[in-house]
Amino acid sequence: MKTTNNVQKAITKSLAVIISLVLISITVNAQDFWRTVMENNSFSQIAMAMTDNNEASSASVDATTTDLSAYAAYATVDAEEALEVENWMIAENNFFTTVNVETEIEEALEVENWMTNESLFDGMASYFKVETEEALEVEDWMQNTDYFGVMSVDVEEETEGGLEVEAWMTNSEIWNI
Repeated sequence: MKTTNNVQKAITKSLAVIISLVLISITVNAQDFWRTVMENNSFSQIAMAMTDNNEASSASVDATTTDLSAYAAYATVDAEEALEVENWMIAENNFFTTVNVETEIEEALEVENWMTNESLFDGMASYFKVETEEALEVEDWMQNTDYFGVMSVDVEEETEGGLEVEAWMTNSEIWNI
């Protein structure tokens, strides 16, 4: 009995160690996974710029034009060739065309005598009663301000100054342009 408990404890501890090692290896591999996804993505430059913006930017004019030309390569519009209609596309025997679609015309509805005979529909009439309510009246206590906590409220209009352009807003080092 005691040996069985010790074996079960040893197995449980071994499983815990194995599961921990597997989870650690998955976590380590996941760190490289996102880096490879970002490198293969068209947004990789933006993502790298966002993560590396703490480095001092001392780019020259050549580096700026290189960055702009790299961006221009992403901004080019791909043109597709014009589609052509081929003979098989317009041949009717290639498609299921045996269905005939006809417009259905309905006859006009007619009102028959039994439809206007009210004695045939009196069975439920006793359940429908018109309900009337008395008109509401304004009483004195409803207009008495002592019953309600009416307070005067002063309203001030808030005015804002015009917007100003600050130096950091146009700084190309901040915006990596």
